[in-house]
Amino acid sequence: MRKWLIVLFAVLITPAGAGPAWTWKDSNGLVHYSDTPVPGAKRIDLGSAQGFGPAQGGSVRRPTLEAPQGSATNEQSYSAVTIVSPTQQQTLWNTGGEVSVQLATEPSLRQGDRVDLVLDGQRRNLDSPSTQLTLAEVFRGIHTVEAVVVDGNGRELARSAPTSFIVQQTSVTNPK
Repeated sequence: MRKWLIVLFAVLITPAGAGPAWTWKDSNGLVHYSDTPVPGAKRIDLGSAQGFGPAQGGSVRRPTLEAPQGSATNEQSYSAVTIVSPTQQQTLWNTGGEVSVQLATEPSLRQGDRVDLVLDGQRRNLDSPSTQLTLAEVFRGIHTVEAVVVDGNGRELARSAPTSFIVQQTSVTNPK
């Protein structure tokens, strides 16, 4: 029974597009699964595997907030905020816990506006007047970062699309 479960599990985790799967019963009535057909085997459809890919596009356009009385709407709108670095799915090695984030805004970041970052769903209120920032305490693993542009009152003006990246650390047991 245990052997059968292992074979079944191996067949079910086969990546989509790896080819068909086959099932049959042997002379003892034991059910088998394989990616190679044998005489009398029936082809089975495993369906497609669920997968995740990088976000499409590099920026998210958000609706423009209403401008306060006496100011022009175009003074508050950003048509795009894009994370330039790290790139989508980039692997960073031996960062020492710090990750540099560079972004681009269209138009350029205006005087009085600031940038915050959202790392793994947690807002880091960096309140930076620069489009080059450093995140501290980013350790080994998969992370997601977003950039948020805010005005002097802390109101969100624009936000980037999320960018996922991986932080790796060399170890004694796996120096490569």
